[in-house]
Amino acid sequence: MKTMLKLAAKSFAIVTALFCLVSVIAFSSIKVGLLSFIGNDPARTDSFLYIMSLENQSLKSILPEGYERSFGRDALELFTNINLRNMKSFLVSEIPGLNAASPKIIVAGKGTDFTNLPIETPPPSDLDMWSEEEELAEESPIKEKHQTKDYVAFIYFTHNTESFLPMLPGVTNPNLAWHKEKNISLVGQRLGKKLEEKGVKTLVNKMDIQGMLKKRGMKYGQSYIVSREVAVEAMNQNNKIQFYFDIHRDSSRRAVTTTEINGKKYAKSLFVIGEGHPQYEKNSKFATELHHAIQKKYPGLSRGVFGKPKAGGNNGIYNQDLAANALLIEIGGVDNTLEELNRTADALADVISEYYWGESVEVNK
Repeated sequence: MKTMLKLAAKSFAIVTALFCLVSVIAFSSIKVGLLSFIGNDPARTDSFLYIMSLENQSLKSILPEGYERSFGRDALELFTNINLRNMKSFLVSEIPGLNAASPKIIVAGKGTDFTNLPIETPPPSDLDMWSEEEELAEESPIKEKHQTKDYVAFIYFTHNTESFLPMLPGVTNPNLAWHKEKNISLVGQRLGKKLEEKGVKTLVNKMDIQGMLKKRGMKYGQSYIVSREVAVEAMNQNNKIQFYFDIHRDSSRRAVTTTEINGKKYAKSLFVIGEGHPQYEKNSKFATELHHAIQKKYPGLSRGVFGKPKAGGNNGIYNQDLAANALLIEIGGVDNTLEELNRTADALADVISEYYWGESVEVNK
């Protein structure tokens, strides 16, 4: 009898050990599988954490504040990659190759997710529809301790007629927010002016690239071919230029493109990285460093860093292969006012100049 009990005990111990081993292996496999399709998507990570928190209450403490819990919705999103708050996810899951052509979030700013990616406006039907002029508000220059001898930054506008509804009385359709003078170039000029005041000599190119397209009989999608000529010419004539900024505005609406800092409204900025060339990681590194610098000094101003592949009609390069510090910066959206845009231009000049002088000091050490 004792022998049988000992054998039973040993058998039970062996079975228990095997069960634990199989459980560990199975859990590890499930974990690897989950991580493989959760990826870096913040929304899917939150869904996974919520489902796990149903068993482990301590996980609820790390869920985003105000997270709307729904077991059905989160389970669907986790296991099918379909986000009920983003209809695009249905198409991505069904149309082969669409996911590869979609922008990806490299670094997310506060409130940034796949439901508020940057939006491109359809090309204007007639570039001659507006002809009024807009003057920049003049402010007294601020003397800085440092001053560069040569041009260090170059600012240009591939889509120079991109405008803003508050600048266009009577226009309410965001797809008609275009103007030959009242446009994104005003914001870029402001940025260049403020960089100059902070000792960073800046060349602002006011070339009407959209007008050049029309004269040459080229299409809107060929804008970057023409703007590349502008950037290369500046590069050849000014070999000390380190920063190349192509300034745009997003087509997203006010709720996505506006923030409040210290009681004042600002137009949010975001960085777009073209991943269609081999050296894009250098551009991404530069954008990420600026993003973190902005967030530290102006919390909530940057929407983050977005990567766009060379697919689905995207240029995928945006002339960023010309230099490691070449960026496409979107400032505000169709609903932002000039006052909000100017505040953001001032903030960007503040951060970029600090970045430049910090790097300059490091190099000279």
